[in-house]
Amino acid sequence: MAYTGGPLNELNGKMGISAPFKSVPVIKLIRAHNPKSKEELVELIKWHSENKCECGVMSQGSVESFGKNLYNSQITYWGKYRYSLQECIQWEYDLFVVQSLKGGFIEKKAIQELEKVLIPYKIEEAEGYLDEELRIDIVLKKGEIEVGGVQVKPLTFKKMRREVITFNTYANQKWGKPVFYLYYDESEKFVNIEEIIIEITKL
Repeated sequence: MAYTGGPLNELNGKMGISAPFKSVPVIKLIRAHNPKSKEELVELIKWHSENKCECGVMSQGSVESFGKNLYNSQITYWGKYRYSLQECIQWEYDLFVVQSLKGGFIEKKAIQELEKVLIPYKIEEAEGYLDEELRIDIVLKKGEIEVGGVQVKPLTFKKMRREVITFNTYANQKWGKPVFYLYYDESEKFVNIEEIIIEITKL
């Protein structure tokens, strides 16, 4: 099971190791190339650091190099090495590869679940500015009019640092339309989908 919490999560966040402009906008990369395996995604991340692709995604390195960045940042942040290089590379691998592929799969599953019930609505994956800047995963439309959005998050998101949650909320608010948070548990079951559907039908 992927592990992306703990002190390394704090270190990664505070030092900005996985910020898209310092690493790779991985969800954008997944959407452009639809990798079928973890190995393929690892290769795609590295390839996009060495080559120009028509998809427009630029990577600042490989998963291994992101792990090295995390490892080296320990001295600046803690004044000592608390984790081995291997542990740091594994942590970034879990974040960029395991969690990202899982996130994409769960978003598609969420769209399928919502489509079953919300027949009058068009339900689509968010792209570009909505996805990257406004932190919206799914767009809800009536006809061609966008009426709201959904963010798909693990339940553990509720326990994240206050500034992370606030950042997401603030990004959502820039859109000026309601954004609902759909949470899933460790077994990938959506825990509040009924409540969200009730709220969406009021739009």
